[in-house]
Amino acid sequence: MHQDTNNPTLTPQQIIDSYQRAYRQVHGQEPHVTHLFAEWYQVQGETVHRVTLFGEISRLRGLSQHQRTITTDKTLVQRLIARLRRI
Repeated sequence: MHQDTNNPTLTPQQIIDSYQRAYRQVHGQEPHVTHLFAEWYQVQGETVHRVTLFGEISRLRGLSQHQRTITTDKTLVQRLIARLRRI
């Protein structure tokens, strides 16, 4: 599972890994993320604070879950259509 993003003991690398994993699941591409200093990161060329990055990780995870739900629903509908066609 994923780590609690509000955990103050997370290392910058763990935060970066978490963001990259969430971004990859939604967009299918590798994001460019680097730790600058203290609680600041550079994400896709934009400087963001750690709290903002946590919010983006949560948003991406939500999108990923929504995409999986849609895919599951489509698969279910497609199976029902296939059954009806066989009747």
